Amino acid sequence: MKHKNGIICLETEWEHTVKKNKRLINTKPLLEFLEKSSGCEIIYRRVATKKELQYYLKRFNLAKYNDYFIIYLSFHGNTHSIFLEGEKGNDAILTLSELANMADGIFRDRFVHFSSCRTLLGSEKDLEDFKIKTGAKHISGYTKSVDGILSAINDIAYFDRIFNYATIKGVASAMDKLYSGLGKELGFKII
Repeated sequence: MKHKNGIICLETEWEHTVKKNKRLINTKPLLEFLEKSSGCEIIYRRVATKKELQYYLKRFNLAKYNDYFIIYLSFHGNTHSIFLEGEKGNDAILTLSELANMADGIFRDRFVHFSSCRTLLGSEKDLEDFKIKTGAKHISGYTKSVDGILSAINDIAYFDRIFNYATIKGVASAMDKLYSGLGKELGFKII
């Protein structure tokens, strides 16, 4: 049985980013491509602050969004954290532990993908703890600083594989067979 094929994407407000680190693309065109090519449903929202993120996590935790099987989080990141571009100083950093507390069930039985630099770098135990605490079916993302174009290609390929394979073993095998060089370059992992 194939997975439900909806994606909820929450993406940072890139224009707040330091100029030298500004991302010139956003994920909306990628999602529109997937919508047309895979027939998936998409919801796309931009967030800059913890309050905005929390609002959308709560909003999309309603039963009417259960067919949205992938939560796609597109932010700057670092080891076990993402950055909220509209916040200042340490308030801009949101750890996976803080995100798990904020999630309030939205990640349960879903694929949670972090399209952010280094978020999955570090302790496997901490990543497993996030997965267990949130009830996520699987979490995925990158262990290295990533090129925006390469990560976009990987994200599209990964979501397409999720839509077309019944098991995570099938998804992982297809990603390894078709995109192993790209995955290695990005430090892509699925847990």
